[in-house]
Amino acid sequence: MMSLAIVMAGQDAKAHDDGSASGSGGAGYFYVGLDYSPAFSQIRDFSIRDSSDKDRAVYPYLNNGDIIKLESNRFDWTNPNPSIRFQDNMLVAMEGSVGYGIGNTRVEFEVGYEHFKIRGTSCSVSSEDSETDALYLLAREMSHGVVSMQTGGLAAALAKTSGKDFVQFAKAVGISHSDIDGKVCKTKSAGTGSERCGGGEKPCSTNAHYAESTLKRENWGATSLCSDSGYRGVITWGHESKPLVFRHFVEKTLLEDGSKNWPTSTGEGSKSNDNAEAVAKDLVNELTPEERTIVAGLFAKIIEGSEVIEIKAISSTSVTMNICSDITISNILMPYVCVGPGMSFVSVVDGHTAAKFAYRLKAGLSYKFSKEVTAFAGGFYHHVIGDGVYDDLPLRHLSDDISPVKHAKDTAIARFVMRYFGGEFGVRLAF
Repeated sequence: MMSLAIVMAGQDAKAHDDGSASGSGGAGYFYVGLDYSPAFSQIRDFSIRDSSDKDRAVYPYLNNGDIIKLESNRFDWTNPNPSIRFQDNMLVAMEGSVGYGIGNTRVEFEVGYEHFKIRGTSCSVSSEDSETDALYLLAREMSHGVVSMQTGGLAAALAKTSGKDFVQFAKAVGISHSDIDGKVCKTKSAGTGSERCGGGEKPCSTNAHYAESTLKRENWGATSLCSDSGYRGVITWGHESKPLVFRHFVEKTLLEDGSKNWPTSTGEGSKSNDNAEAVAKDLVNELTPEERTIVAGLFAKIIEGSEVIEIKAISSTSVTMNICSDITISNILMPYVCVGPGMSFVSVVDGHTAAKFAYRLKAGLSYKFSKEVTAFAGGFYHHVIGDGVYDDLPLRHLSDDISPVKHAKDTAIARFVMRYFGGEFGVRLAF
């Protein structure tokens, strides 16, 4: 800074003698400009959704330091809809301009480029950049419903699921997660056993047993309803000694293939979608938070399917036509103000760019080194206007997705307000 001040002082007398190519009343001139323009991100209200509007929440990738795998259990199911924010741009920040000036007025075409990298969900600028910060899962209703404990939404989504698909999910639970299997559709007792039952010496067993249809008597406790209880009263026979669980419900009531009793039971007391509602209540109320995240992952890969979007950064290539006014206060110092409409070509996902109208405001101070060379320093404000919608963003699929959902045309829509401000430090060469 001291050396620059010395140079500027040394040029003072020369600038007075040379005059100004852009001075008041002078001939017109062309010029080119180049400047460094660091910018501070003001990208706000960022949201992302599936174009089909089937998703209900966004979940970030779970960064555990391991190799990146787009699998359902590699996302942070405890952190729905995190605030997605973007870093400031201090490195890749250059602008160039070509213009024509006459008197104190200049008209210029300016091209600029800004690149705002995504921040991690920790929102710490000092944290080491990671590829995982760019990955987000667009989860659908069942996956989101179970981890957010929304019983009603989960039950409604389960009721729309085919018996065949639900059975595939239930079998996966039984094979890989026996603890969860033992907590879902666990039958109960509502009665008492008599002192002697069927000639035996022990009280009767009182838990309901799963069957194709519900029928309850003192000597028969058949049910086709998930988590149901046996006969209410004194029981003499026909019940189970131990509670039955999820795998028994699938085997005896859903007949191993989901062809019966889903989503509604049959027989006495049947109500529309009662099995879907009973399963939803158990998944929400009987499981631990860790177990609910496991179930969410299974829903995503077996029944619903889910998509992944990769947002590494938001970049803006702007083209504006600025009208500038130089305010002469001396032969070497000239404050300036500019305003310019234009376009911004905004990229949210690599390879996908959307054109949006924009405008730019600038103000600063110019210092004339010579007739041809002018240095300037100032600030700018850039605002992308319009609806803030960026559609047709490509999605990726989970690598472990075995769901029947078709993904061929799935895309995403991002919505956000884009504006940024910063400084400009550069030089103009007149000719």
